[in-house]
Amino acid sequence: MLTLKKAFCPPFALQTKLNFLGIDCVVTDLSHTITTEDPTFIGHQRTLIWSHLTHEETQKMGLTKPPYSYKVVGFTLCDHSNTHVDAINHVVNEPDARAINELPLEWFMAPAVWFDFSHKAPNSYITKADIEEAIALTGVTIRPQSVVLIHTGWYKKWKNNFEYIRNYPGVDRSAMEYLNDLGAISVGADAPSIDSYHEVAVVREQPAHIVCREREILNIENLAHIDMIPAHEFWFIGLPLKIKGGSGSPFRVVAIVPENKVK
Repeated sequence: MLTLKKAFCPPFALQTKLNFLGIDCVVTDLSHTITTEDPTFIGHQRTLIWSHLTHEETQKMGLTKPPYSYKVVGFTLCDHSNTHVDAINHVVNEPDARAINELPLEWFMAPAVWFDFSHKAPNSYITKADIEEAIALTGVTIRPQSVVLIHTGWYKKWKNNFEYIRNYPGVDRSAMEYLNDLGAISVGADAPSIDSYHEVAVVREQPAHIVCREREILNIENLAHIDMIPAHEFWFIGLPLKIKGGSGSPFRVVAIVPENKVK
């Protein structure tokens, strides 16, 4: 007789092994946990989370019959909170610029690569020459319709709001154009912006975002644990919420690496 194993809930881990589509893989969580302490840009809505209904309240209100009960948590946050992706209408001021609910699945389930730029100085720029050097060093190929992730190490400052939102390095125009020319349709960083802090806070032009505007490509901000991905080529999956008219969305991002590709 066939004996079925009971379902179980394994403990949470930032990185785990699982069988995905018949392939043994290593999966890495690249998102921060959403909390009320999250750093936010000036002018952006702060994240609020509250207990909306407790187990005790649902029973007292007659919503459930003991011993059954449930709880509900309320939250409100900006569509550019925490680990998030920008929509086209975030940077393109045209009526037909696509909102987050109008973007294709292909942009959020795609081949990807990551590069290590944690050696870059604060406020500095990641240039085309830096990208060329990183490609040569890792031996990766940026495939058409792919995602490129930039590891700066800045995510390690996440719990120190003042330190995190200042002085991070970022991609310059030459690097952003080059990545898109090679096939990238989305570029993400483990920092508050793909642009350097100098551009965001001093120059206030943000050339990497301007390239996204000109070429209708995406950028991802506030990633985490990119350096834990066990190979520089992987599959990226990160699905945003389908917010009607949204200019972006917080989302859960994972990197999937087949075990036979782990280096």
